[in-house]
Amino acid sequence: MIGIFVFLAGITMGSFFHLVGERLPMKRSILFPRSHCTACKQPLSLHEMIPLVSYALLRGACKHCGIRLSLLYPMVELLSGSLFLFIYRNAGFSFEGLFLVILCSLFVIAVVSDLLYMRVPNELFLFFFPLFVIYRTLEPFFIWWEGAASLLFCFLLFYSLVCFKPNSMGGADMKLFGVLAFCFGLKAFLIILFLSSIGGMVYAKVFSFQLDEPFPFVPAIAFSFWFYLFGAHVFIPFSG
Repeated sequence: MIGIFVFLAGITMGSFFHLVGERLPMKRSILFPRSHCTACKQPLSLHEMIPLVSYALLRGACKHCGIRLSLLYPMVELLSGSLFLFIYRNAGFSFEGLFLVILCSLFVIAVVSDLLYMRVPNELFLFFFPLFVIYRTLEPFFIWWEGAASLLFCFLLFYSLVCFKPNSMGGADMKLFGVLAFCFGLKAFLIILFLSSIGGMVYAKVFSFQLDEPFPFVPAIAFSFWFYLFGAHVFIPFSG
Protein backbone atom coordinates (compact mmCIF):
# COMPACT_ATOMS: atom_id res chain seq x y z
CA MET A 1 0.00 0.00 0.00
CA ILE A 2 2.80 2.42 0.88
CA GLY A 3 4.46 1.63 -2.45
CA ILE A 4 1.30 2.77 -4.27
CA PHE A 5 1.32 6.11 -2.46
CA VAL A 6 5.03 6.54 -3.23
CA PHE A 7 4.39 5.82 -6.91
CA LEU A 8 1.50 8.30 -7.02
CA ALA A 9 3.67 10.92 -5.33
CA GLY A 10 6.35 10.22 -7.93
CA ILE A 11 4.10 10.70 -10.95
CA THR A 12 2.75 13.91 -9.40
CA MET A 13 6.29 15.21 -8.96
CA GLY A 14 7.04 14.08 -12.51
CA SER A 15 4.43 16.52 -13.78
CA PHE A 16 6.23 19.28 -11.88
CA PHE A 17 9.63 18.13 -13.14
CA HIS A 18 8.39 18.43 -16.73
CA LEU A 19 7.16 21.95 -16.03
CA VAL A 20 10.54 22.95 -14.56
CA GLY A 21 12.46 21.37 -17.45
CA GLU A 22 10.20 23.15 -19.93
CA ARG A 23 10.22 26.62 -18.37
CA LEU A 24 13.56 27.08 -16.60
CA PRO A 25 15.79 27.04 -19.72
CA MET A 26 13.55 29.76 -21.22
CA LYS A 27 13.90 31.93 -18.08
CA ARG A 28 10.17 31.61 -17.38
CA SER A 29 8.61 31.41 -13.92
CA ILE A 30 7.80 27.91 -12.72
CA LEU A 31 4.91 29.31 -10.66
CA PHE A 32 3.15 31.70 -13.03
CA PRO A 33 1.22 31.49 -15.22
CA ARG A 34 -0.62 28.33 -14.22
CA SER A 35 -0.36 25.24 -16.42
CA HIS A 36 -1.86 25.81 -19.85
CA CYS A 37 -1.92 24.44 -23.39
CA THR A 38 1.26 25.56 -25.14
CA ALA A 39 -0.65 26.04 -28.40
CA CYS A 40 -3.91 27.84 -27.53
CA LYS A 41 -2.72 29.12 -24.10
CA GLN A 42 -5.96 27.98 -22.49
CA PRO A 43 -5.43 27.36 -18.72
CA LEU A 44 -5.93 23.75 -17.71
CA SER A 45 -8.67 22.78 -15.28
CA LEU A 46 -7.94 20.53 -12.31
CA HIS A 47 -9.21 17.38 -14.03
CA GLU A 48 -6.94 18.14 -17.00
CA MET A 49 -3.87 18.11 -14.76
CA ILE A 50 -4.24 14.68 -13.17
CA PRO A 51 -0.92 12.91 -13.95
CA LEU A 52 -1.24 10.06 -16.49
CA VAL A 53 -5.04 9.92 -16.12
CA SER A 54 -5.73 13.22 -17.88
CA TYR A 55 -3.56 12.28 -20.85
CA ALA A 56 -5.44 9.00 -21.24
CA LEU A 57 -8.90 10.56 -20.85
CA LEU A 58 -8.08 13.35 -23.31
CA ARG A 59 -6.57 10.77 -25.70
CA GLY A 60 -3.38 12.77 -25.91
CA ALA A 61 -4.95 15.95 -27.28
CA CYS A 62 -5.95 19.37 -25.95
CA LYS A 63 -9.73 19.46 -25.48
CA HIS A 64 -9.81 23.16 -26.39
CA CYS A 65 -7.85 23.30 -29.66
CA GLY A 66 -7.36 19.60 -30.45
CA ILE A 67 -3.58 19.77 -30.88
CA ARG A 68 -1.73 16.55 -30.08
CA LEU A 69 0.06 16.58 -26.75
CA SER A 70 3.62 15.36 -26.47
CA LEU A 71 4.18 11.82 -25.23
CA LEU A 72 6.92 13.29 -23.09
CA TYR A 73 4.32 14.35 -20.48
CA PRO A 74 3.09 10.87 -19.49
CA MET A 75 6.52 9.31 -20.05
CA VAL A 76 8.17 11.70 -17.56
CA GLU A 77 5.37 11.15 -15.05
CA LEU A 78 5.62 7.36 -15.36
CA LEU A 79 9.41 7.51 -15.17
CA SER A 80 9.36 9.64 -12.03
CA GLY A 81 6.81 7.38 -10.34
CA SER A 82 8.91 4.32 -11.16
CA LEU A 83 12.09 5.95 -9.85
CA PHE A 84 10.42 6.95 -6.59
CA LEU A 85 9.10 3.41 -6.16
CA PHE A 86 12.51 1.83 -6.89
CA ILE A 87 14.16 4.16 -4.40
CA TYR A 88 11.58 3.32 -1.74
CA ARG A 89 12.05 -0.42 -2.35
CA ASN A 90 15.86 -0.11 -2.09
CA ALA A 91 16.35 2.57 0.57
CA GLY A 92 12.98 3.06 2.24
CA PHE A 93 12.26 6.28 4.13
CA SER A 94 15.86 7.11 4.98
CA PHE A 95 18.41 9.88 4.59
CA GLU A 96 19.94 7.91 1.72
CA GLY A 97 16.52 7.57 0.12
CA LEU A 98 16.00 11.33 0.33
CA PHE A 99 19.40 11.89 -1.30
CA LEU A 100 18.54 9.51 -4.16
CA VAL A 101 15.16 11.20 -4.70
CA ILE A 102 16.88 14.60 -4.96
CA LEU A 103 19.55 13.24 -7.30
CA CYS A 104 17.05 11.47 -9.57
CA SER A 105 14.90 14.61 -9.62
CA LEU A 106 17.85 16.56 -11.01
CA PHE A 107 18.33 13.99 -13.75
CA VAL A 108 14.65 13.87 -14.73
CA ILE A 109 14.51 17.66 -15.10
CA ALA A 110 17.80 17.64 -17.03
CA VAL A 111 16.46 14.98 -19.42
CA VAL A 112 13.35 17.07 -20.16
CA SER A 113 15.41 20.22 -20.68
CA ASP A 114 17.91 18.47 -22.95
CA LEU A 115 15.23 16.79 -25.08
CA LEU A 116 13.31 20.05 -25.54
CA TYR A 117 16.14 22.56 -25.94
CA MET A 118 19.44 20.62 -25.95
CA ARG A 119 20.61 22.64 -22.96
CA VAL A 120 20.44 22.37 -19.18
CA PRO A 121 20.49 25.73 -17.33
CA ASN A 122 23.20 26.40 -14.76
CA GLU A 123 20.54 27.44 -12.25
CA LEU A 124 19.58 23.79 -11.96
CA PHE A 125 23.08 22.77 -10.88
CA LEU A 126 23.43 25.78 -8.57
CA PHE A 127 20.27 24.68 -6.75
CA PHE A 128 21.02 20.96 -6.47
CA PHE A 129 24.79 20.67 -5.99
CA PRO A 130 24.94 22.29 -2.51
CA LEU A 131 22.38 19.67 -1.37
CA PHE A 132 24.73 16.89 -2.51
CA VAL A 133 27.65 18.53 -0.68
CA ILE A 134 25.58 18.68 2.52
CA TYR A 135 24.59 15.01 2.16
CA ARG A 136 28.14 13.86 1.51
CA THR A 137 29.32 15.85 4.56
CA LEU A 138 26.68 14.40 6.89
CA GLU A 139 26.53 10.82 5.64
CA PRO A 140 29.51 9.83 3.50
CA PHE A 141 29.98 6.25 2.33
CA PHE A 142 33.57 7.11 1.52
CA ILE A 143 35.99 9.71 2.85
CA TRP A 144 34.96 13.16 1.57
CA TRP A 145 38.20 13.70 -0.33
CA GLU A 146 37.53 10.64 -2.50
CA GLY A 147 34.54 12.43 -3.98
CA ALA A 148 36.60 15.58 -4.50
CA ALA A 149 39.42 13.57 -6.11
CA SER A 150 36.93 11.82 -8.41
CA LEU A 151 35.47 15.19 -9.38
CA LEU A 152 38.98 16.49 -10.15
CA PHE A 153 39.73 13.43 -12.30
CA CYS A 154 36.44 13.96 -14.15
CA PHE A 155 37.33 17.61 -14.79
CA LEU A 156 40.84 16.79 -16.06
CA LEU A 157 39.50 14.01 -18.30
CA PHE A 158 36.91 16.22 -19.98
CA TYR A 159 39.29 19.19 -20.14
CA SER A 160 41.74 17.02 -22.06
CA LEU A 161 38.93 15.80 -24.32
CA VAL A 162 37.80 19.34 -25.10
CA CYS A 163 41.38 20.43 -25.80
CA PHE A 164 41.86 17.48 -28.16
CA LYS A 165 38.45 17.82 -29.83
CA PRO A 166 36.55 21.06 -29.09
CA ASN A 167 32.75 20.90 -28.77
CA SER A 168 32.84 17.12 -28.52
CA MET A 169 30.70 17.18 -25.35
CA GLY A 170 28.25 19.69 -23.95
CA GLY A 171 28.88 21.58 -20.73
CA ALA A 172 25.76 20.16 -19.09
CA ASP A 173 26.89 16.60 -19.87
CA MET A 174 30.22 17.24 -18.16
CA LYS A 175 28.51 18.81 -15.13
CA LEU A 176 26.22 15.82 -14.71
CA PHE A 177 29.18 13.46 -14.89
CA GLY A 178 30.89 15.67 -12.31
CA VAL A 179 27.90 15.29 -9.99
CA LEU A 180 28.04 11.51 -10.36
CA ALA A 181 31.80 11.43 -9.77
CA PHE A 182 31.44 13.51 -6.62
CA CYS A 183 28.48 11.55 -5.24
CA PHE A 184 29.51 7.97 -6.11
CA GLY A 185 33.26 7.97 -6.69
CA LEU A 186 35.61 7.13 -9.54
CA LYS A 187 34.55 3.54 -10.23
CA ALA A 188 30.89 4.41 -10.60
CA PHE A 189 31.76 7.40 -12.78
CA LEU A 190 33.82 5.27 -15.17
CA ILE A 191 31.12 2.58 -15.42
CA ILE A 192 28.37 5.14 -16.11
CA LEU A 193 30.61 6.94 -18.62
CA PHE A 194 31.16 3.66 -20.48
CA LEU A 195 27.46 2.72 -20.46
CA SER A 196 26.30 6.18 -21.52
CA SER A 197 28.83 6.25 -24.38
CA ILE A 198 27.33 3.03 -25.73
CA GLY A 199 23.81 4.34 -25.15
CA GLY A 200 24.64 7.61 -26.91
CA MET A 201 25.99 5.81 -29.97
CA VAL A 202 22.86 3.65 -30.17
CA TYR A 203 20.62 6.71 -29.79
CA ALA A 204 22.48 8.60 -32.52
CA LYS A 205 22.29 5.59 -34.83
CA VAL A 206 18.58 4.93 -34.23
CA PHE A 207 17.60 8.57 -34.83
CA SER A 208 20.01 8.97 -37.78
CA PHE A 209 22.21 11.76 -36.41
CA GLN A 210 25.17 12.52 -38.65
CA LEU A 211 28.78 12.33 -37.52
CA ASP A 212 29.63 15.34 -35.30
CA GLU A 213 25.98 16.47 -35.32
CA PRO A 214 24.89 17.51 -31.80
CA PHE A 215 22.20 15.39 -30.17
CA PRO A 216 20.66 15.13 -26.66
CA PHE A 217 23.15 13.10 -24.63
CA VAL A 218 21.67 13.68 -21.17
CA PRO A 219 19.10 10.85 -21.56
CA ALA A 220 21.94 8.38 -22.20
CA ILE A 221 23.74 9.59 -19.06
CA ALA A 222 20.57 9.47 -16.97
CA PHE A 223 19.45 5.99 -18.00
CA SER A 224 22.99 4.65 -17.60
CA PHE A 225 23.05 6.11 -14.08
CA TRP A 226 19.66 4.58 -13.24
CA PHE A 227 20.75 1.23 -14.63
CA TYR A 228 23.87 1.39 -12.47
CA LEU A 229 21.83 2.42 -9.44
CA PHE A 230 19.02 -0.14 -9.67
CA GLY A 231 20.16 -2.96 -11.95
CA ALA A 232 23.91 -3.10 -12.15
CA HIS A 233 24.24 -5.38 -9.11
CA VAL A 234 22.50 -8.05 -11.20
CA PHE A 235 24.38 -7.59 -14.48
CA ILE A 236 27.67 -6.01 -13.31
CA PRO A 237 28.69 -7.64 -10.00
CA PHE A 238 31.86 -5.56 -9.61
CA SER A 239 29.93 -2.24 -9.52
CA GLY A 240 28.53 -2.64 -6.04
